[in-house]
Amino acid sequence: MSASALARDAGISKSTVSELERGNGNPSLDTLWALAKTLHVSLGALFMSQAGRGEVELKRLIDAPAIAHDGDEFVAQLMASWHNSGEVEVSVVTLAPDAKRSSRGNAPGVVERAICISGLVEVGPDGAMALLEPGDMITFRADQPHIYRSRADGGRLLVVQQYPFAS
Repeated sequence: MSASALARDAGISKSTVSELERGNGNPSLDTLWALAKTLHVSLGALFMSQAGRGEVELKRLIDAPAIAHDGDEFVAQLMASWHNSGEVEVSVVTLAPDAKRSSRGNAPGVVERAICISGLVEVGPDGAMALLEPGDMITFRADQPHIYRSRADGGRLLVVQQYPFAS
């Protein structure tokens, strides 16, 4: 799609599109929503990079972009966005103080996202573990051995496991 067609269809100026293509500018949330709608992608797709299949990605809540807000009353921050044709499981993991849970790994191709809800929790594969604070998220291939380890006050995680489509 040309910059002119994108600008026209999104109802924004061509110069705004050109500036954004060059990595300049500070678009409003309304502009971003218009671009996402015109491009037929989620708003999150404009913010997220796709981590490589074998990479571990750590995202701090403080670095997550706000995708909607209403003053100080409401803020939605985007932690992840992905396409999936398989199954997704969401679970809450509660760890007692100083608890450790080791996993030998899940089925091939499983990707896990763990978001710390409370406490301090180390999560991830051997050699790439990260200490998560409330709001932080780690993404990693869960088909390899990985660990969950809480600190002295215990912890709680929201865990999303993404299974590939089984043919």
